[in-house]
Amino acid sequence: MKKSIYAILALSMLFASCDSWVENAGTPSNTLTRDQLNKSAMVANIQTNTITDGPLVAYVKTLQGDAAAAAFLALGTTVDELTEGTIPNALLYRQIATDNLTPTSGTQNDLWNKIHNYYARSIELTEIAGQITGTNAEQTEIVKAYGNYVGHVHAGYALQLLAETFSTTPAAEGGSIILNKAVVSHESILNQAKEQYEAAEKAAKSDALKTFKGFDQDAAIRQVKTYELKLALHRGQYVDAKTFVEEALKDGETVEVIYNNDGADNPLYSAIGPNSRDIQVSPSLEAARTTDAEKKALPLAHAGVDKKNPNRYNIYASALTRKGSMIISNDDDIHLIKAELIVRGIMAGDAMTEVNKVIGKYDTASQMSTAPTLTQIAELRRIFLAFRGERSADIHRGLEQGSAATTWASRKIKWLPMPEKELQSQGL
Repeated sequence: MKKSIYAILALSMLFASCDSWVENAGTPSNTLTRDQLNKSAMVANIQTNTITDGPLVAYVKTLQGDAAAAAFLALGTTVDELTEGTIPNALLYRQIATDNLTPTSGTQNDLWNKIHNYYARSIELTEIAGQITGTNAEQTEIVKAYGNYVGHVHAGYALQLLAETFSTTPAAEGGSIILNKAVVSHESILNQAKEQYEAAEKAAKSDALKTFKGFDQDAAIRQVKTYELKLALHRGQYVDAKTFVEEALKDGETVEVIYNNDGADNPLYSAIGPNSRDIQVSPSLEAARTTDAEKKALPLAHAGVDKKNPNRYNIYASALTRKGSMIISNDDDIHLIKAELIVRGIMAGDAMTEVNKVIGKYDTASQMSTAPTLTQIAELRRIFLAFRGERSADIHRGLEQGSAATTWASRKIKWLPMPEKELQSQGL
């Protein structure tokens, strides 16, 4: 994203004389006007059979990673994936770990801002997509549809993260969230997320994208269905989940955020990599890996962070790479969801076969020989879907019934509270 913006600014400066800004100070040469922002290239660039993201789309996708990573870390800490580091300098994780996060602490503001910025830029993308202009009418329609597809799917996910992470009334299960200067219930926010996903699917199915060979329409629709599937599962709407699961990702497919295009680090790696000080992987998660498959799927390592006290160390997920992608969902997700729906009696199939498709990726000797229970599926999801924000969701919907669920149930803070000062500033 940064490279794209800098390239645009450099071009604007190239075509201006070195002192033109003095003569025409009203429009500095290194800023974008609204007309420039509405050009189709800001959303995407079309060639014969290819489509590449423009700066606005690239920015939204980067914001997804920043917001999702921050939300996943907070949601994992709320349960048991993470704990405060040996030399913490970020109060948020310490306050979550000690169940002492207050509405006036302000430490959750950064997470709140990241998710809201992600949502705002996604909505902005859909607005700009509807206004873009171009000399090639056919290409302009393709870019409009693509911008709407990307904008709506990300707006939906931003709303989902917001509802699953925050509440203005943390002591109450129902809770509510501030959206557009109004207090809105979790249920309403999640309904809006579903509407955004449906709008994304409509854009992906448009005639403009259907006839363009550079856009994989079927894959795009599967991606939207995957977001809808996770939303339905997290809400405990298992009949709806059955509808979406067969239309979601296929084996080998992944919904991910890639950071190495512009050199930025995977934010999960930055948070719990070997040099992390603020937080570390929970020793209980390390101990929960009992099979070779689980240890290969979630390789953990001890990293010394205090040379003067070598016995103080962080446990970090060595599976994460600094420039690697951040997984939102993949086929492991899908097979474990199918297994759960089969055990719940919602859909037909062989639950043992589904879980073994996941386990067998890492070690065939660790595969199950009997049908899994819901408790076992919860344990598998804990390991194979670690650091994806699933742990809190599994407890919210009642799948997790172990010690982590008991600890979570006794917590004062089940969502991160919205700061009271924010409520006051909104006049709410």
